[in-house]
Amino acid sequence: MDTPGLRFAVLGPVRAWRGPAELDLGGPQQRAVLAVLLLNRGRTMPIDGLLDALWGDLPPARAVGTVRTYASRLRRVLENDRANPEILVSTGKGYALRAEPGTLDAEVFEARTAEAGRAQAAGDPVRARELYGQALDLWDGAPLPGLPGPYLQARRTRLAERRLAVLQARLEADLELGRHAEIVGELALLSGEHPLREPLRGLLMLALYRCGRQAEALAAYTSARRTLAGELGIDPGPGLRDLQERILRNDPSLTAPARREKDDPAPAPSQGRPFQRPASLPADLPDFTGRAALADRMTGWLARREGTAPAVIAVSGVGGVGKTALAVHVAHAVRDAYPDGQLYVDLLGTAKHPLPPAVVLGEFLRALGVPDQSVPEGEHERSALFRSMLADRRVLVLLDNARDAEQVRPLLPGTTGCAALVTSRPRLSGLPGARAVDLDVLDPVEAIALFTAIVGSRAAAERGAVVDAVGLCGFLPLAVRIAASRLAARPGWSVRSLAARLADGRRRLAELRIGDLAVEATFRLGYDQLDPYLARAFRLLSVPETSGVCPPGAAAMLGTTHAEGERVLEALVDLGLMDSPAPGCYRYHDLLWLFARQLPAPDGERGERRAALRRLVRFVLATQRGVHRLVRPGAPISVADPGPSGELEFGGAGEAREWIFYQLTDLLVIVRQAAAAGADGEGAEGTPLAEAADVLLALDPLLEDGYRWEEARPAARAVLDEALRQGDRRAEARARYVLGRALVHTSRLAGARGHAERATALSRETGDRLMLMSALDLLSHIDFYEHDLRAAIGRIEQALELGREFGDRAGEAERTANLAYARVEVGEAAEAVPAAERSRDLARAAGHGAAEAYALYILGIALRELGRLDEAVARFDDGLAICWSQGLRARESYILLRIAETQLLRGRAREALDSAERSLAIGREIGEEYQQGRVLTAIGRILAELGDPGGARRRWEEALELFTALEVAEAGGVRRLLDDAAAASGGLTASP
Repeated sequence: MDTPGLRFAVLGPVRAWRGPAELDLGGPQQRAVLAVLLLNRGRTMPIDGLLDALWGDLPPARAVGTVRTYASRLRRVLENDRANPEILVSTGKGYALRAEPGTLDAEVFEARTAEAGRAQAAGDPVRARELYGQALDLWDGAPLPGLPGPYLQARRTRLAERRLAVLQARLEADLELGRHAEIVGELALLSGEHPLREPLRGLLMLALYRCGRQAEALAAYTSARRTLAGELGIDPGPGLRDLQERILRNDPSLTAPARREKDDPAPAPSQGRPFQRPASLPADLPDFTGRAALADRMTGWLARREGTAPAVIAVSGVGGVGKTALAVHVAHAVRDAYPDGQLYVDLLGTAKHPLPPAVVLGEFLRALGVPDQSVPEGEHERSALFRSMLADRRVLVLLDNARDAEQVRPLLPGTTGCAALVTSRPRLSGLPGARAVDLDVLDPVEAIALFTAIVGSRAAAERGAVVDAVGLCGFLPLAVRIAASRLAARPGWSVRSLAARLADGRRRLAELRIGDLAVEATFRLGYDQLDPYLARAFRLLSVPETSGVCPPGAAAMLGTTHAEGERVLEALVDLGLMDSPAPGCYRYHDLLWLFARQLPAPDGERGERRAALRRLVRFVLATQRGVHRLVRPGAPISVADPGPSGELEFGGAGEAREWIFYQLTDLLVIVRQAAAAGADGEGAEGTPLAEAADVLLALDPLLEDGYRWEEARPAARAVLDEALRQGDRRAEARARYVLGRALVHTSRLAGARGHAERATALSRETGDRLMLMSALDLLSHIDFYEHDLRAAIGRIEQALELGREFGDRAGEAERTANLAYARVEVGEAAEAVPAAERSRDLARAAGHGAAEAYALYILGIALRELGRLDEAVARFDDGLAICWSQGLRARESYILLRIAETQLLRGRAREALDSAERSLAIGREIGEEYQQGRVLTAIGRILAELGDPGGARRRWEEALELFTALEVAEAGGVRRLLDDAAAASGGLTASP
């Protein structure tokens, strides 16, 4: 087995990587399936065991199918489109995940912990402490957060307990090495978090005693005794009582051992310099909310103090995201670990004139007790004296609102006893050894909690409106705080009225202002630092109404190269004005996007914004033309060539298809925006409607599998409306064709026929023969659904003649398969077999995988009708393999249904049921209701064969409901099945 570069994590959120790239593991329940399999360490987990793990005694209906769907999705992610199979394997009645040794962080954690235990037993506490530290560094917060199920709840508790045990062992090694002063703050925090854990209290008492703080050590014992008595009604155990007695009599055996680390010398005695304890931290927010896991991690980093360098944490993020609030909160949490003081300064990094380091150092030295006359003049001399003053101290430095790393470097302490917390809008990549924290907005639960903490009881009465309000604030802490504070100051307002005011995007930034707090003013501080070139880019890149932008798309809008587009985006990210959630993806925060769009344009830039949109549409169109050539090789495309547009290039059809599906939502947004560009009062001239219609049409082969057609409908509707307004018959034909395709795939046949017939007529009127060919194909599909075979065959033959005129080899393969299917439907399966085989050969010659899968599907149906069941299943399996390799979800569902029907004919009802359930899961995933009805009908037949008439009846009732809503002929057949079942059981019929 080969798992190249796969790594997994459960010591924190469940995550997986292939090489440096993190994998998308889906939602919480799908991640829970992966977590259960990972924690089972390669052993098979039966399906029943997975159901118990996820839902306990109350699994939902169709839980087995749901688990299989999750497993199928995970397999595609982990096995990289089956290029590396046998990672997530189905074994008998369950699943197992066969990961390579050492690829799961929990296994590495246990290995390093075991090695540390051996080192400690061998009398090497230095090595033991190093290994314990390495093991603990693997943790990324609380284990398995947000995952459902009793199994993972139990494992979550067990893992947390295991971490605490290892942390305790590391602290014991610290004490053995004479590092009591370094860990006393960490022990104080841990003892507060785990007040009933006596060993931690004992370690805290010993560390305090060795620091010369005997009274505090005895106070820690008294606190432990009160807690144990109050919580459990018991006294401390003999170990804690004995330690108290030894501290009372100053037992010599408690004396700290000599330090044993060459690179961590004991603090040197003071050189006689003046020193006073500063305490300049701002007050912590009384309603600080959220960030608990991150704050805990930062607290741990600051409390551990390892090596010879000071701990440095650099927190960056967009204005208003709560960097200062978090840093101040964490600084207060670790005050006990820095008993020699805390220094704070606002570096004014977003102001026109940031504070020079020399000025800050002068203030710091005076705060530490250096008289004015003793403060050196130069920056370097001041920095050297500052580091010397802190060399034998425990001081925390909080540097807020830094401009860049150059401003920060002279202000950092120089030894391990001290630490620095730095906040900035840009990422400070020039601080070696600093732990970077890219602060994002609050999660929805945290944002709601902050809003509620400020507003009070009114929030509980309007929970839905609170969700709307914090969502409109983009979960940005400053925006949430301002909105909540405005509401709290206005007793006559409801939460709903506030949400309504925020819903108007044109006024939202104006609404987010109270007193001297304003979101817009915070954003402007960052924007005003931009040079004219980046300021123009910041404005123009906000033109598309998409969720993000890629470097080539940015290059198209800016009229520059791909490399320069990426450089501009990275510069905006570095300045905290954009975010990069994944490699190659950039986005504005929602409110920053509004801010950028509402900035007043310099003279002439409104026209430039329109031009930027058109350049983007042409880039998308050029890219999709290239995708079309890969996905439908040999097929002509009825869209205009936009000329050189810096389009993307792909290595193959799979890569191209993946890009389109990943970008589909944004592509459709661009189509809608481009279509509407002529309706803004400036007239139609110069609007990109023609390109928008072509982009829409070019998506057709990417959506041919029936997936996500509902998303395409609003874009097609927008193009149609604008085409009718402008009288553009070419664009109208394209929009109507796509609307017809969408309606067919969602089984709305009446509406589909109207659009398809109008697209056909418009194509004839305009002489657009390629569009006419596609419209005839669409009409033939509708004829098939309505069982009008004569009309379907006639239209297919017309389309075939047109396709040959244009050399459409891929289309010929598909139309030949359609004619083969028509022969099956009229009872000529023997003649259908050679036709389907010819279709397969044509598809192979054209290199068109999707058409080949379809031909194999038709060939399997024909063979089944001839009673050649084994051959039929083999051809279905061949088609299924192509579907897996190209992500053809709907065709996969169709083939699985035919496999189920064939297995039933072979007397293998159990296998048939498994295939049908998988088919149904895909049908529900892609929202194809007609297919769901067909599969439910088949499942009912299978259950009846298995002796479960009640289950069969329930499936048929579901199918009947779907078919009736769709107004298709299949409803009559299902109703007859229900009537026959009712008659057989002596019950009522389903007929009206």
